[in-house]
Amino acid sequence: MSRVIRAVMTGEQRADLLDGLKGVNGIAGISVLPGASLSPPGDIVTVQVSNDAARAVLARLGEAGVLCHGSVTLSEPTALIAPADREAIDRESNEAAWEEIAAQLRRDTNVGPNFLVLMAAAGATAAIGIVEGTVHIVVGAMLLAPGFEPILRIAFGALTGGPGTGPVSGLRSMIAGYAVLAAGAAAAALLLKALGRVPDGGLSDLPLVGYWTQVGAPGVIVAVIASVAGVAILASRRTVFAAGVMVALALVPGITIAGMGLVLGEPGIAARGLLRWAADAACVAGAGGITLALKRRSAHRRRVED
Repeated sequence: MSRVIRAVMTGEQRADLLDGLKGVNGIAGISVLPGASLSPPGDIVTVQVSNDAARAVLARLGEAGVLCHGSVTLSEPTALIAPADREAIDRESNEAAWEEIAAQLRRDTNVGPNFLVLMAAAGATAAIGIVEGTVHIVVGAMLLAPGFEPILRIAFGALTGGPGTGPVSGLRSMIAGYAVLAAGAAAAALLLKALGRVPDGGLSDLPLVGYWTQVGAPGVIVAVIASVAGVAILASRRTVFAAGVMVALALVPGITIAGMGLVLGEPGIAARGLLRWAADAACVAGAGGITLALKRRSAHRRRVED
């Protein structure tokens, strides 16, 4: 989709930017309000562009120093009608800018009450589904958990290096999120045991436990494919949280089984669940990171400025 880019800058930066925008195909309009911004003080420049031209405009903003010392807002209009640039608009891709990917990762994975509640609810729900042998409940738990993006955020941060998108931010979200998910699963397991729903033979008697504690070539291949698809979904500005990528991964059931095994006194089962989670997490970080690196080389040649 097309973009509207609004930037606040000094008069000198404005001159450099407008000079740099000459010849950029896909710019439908540029408006300038000298001295209109009070905070930060400066000129306001608004550019209406096709999606593909937006990345070129952001590159020029970076060259003019606005991304480091200024203010930039990206928004998406319902439609951009510009007859002179109709061809560029008709042919535009849905590739998100690096800054938009970073913003979505922060929105979906920053550690806060909503993020933690969703992860805990996913763990408890998955534990019930595993004990009851109800696959659709486990699938529902996978869709509840925003568990893909924290791991991908580690790879994204390693590539971009921005202070707000660095790998430490992703690592923090991953550890906090999956710790809470395991705790939710453990609490549900203790409740189910008290209700007599856990079989006398323990977790090993549950068919779904065996399924989600195996590490083999088919599972790894599926995890790699899902990781690549997840990056493509994120880069097209669709939310991975609602797109079903987690259903193809064993991240939620793996950690769920690990949490259940720990509180039910079955460390072997817990270790196998953790191993399955680690295998899928490695695929997300590795295959997702490689896909992001290829995208950066082909379409995003700028460092994220936070």
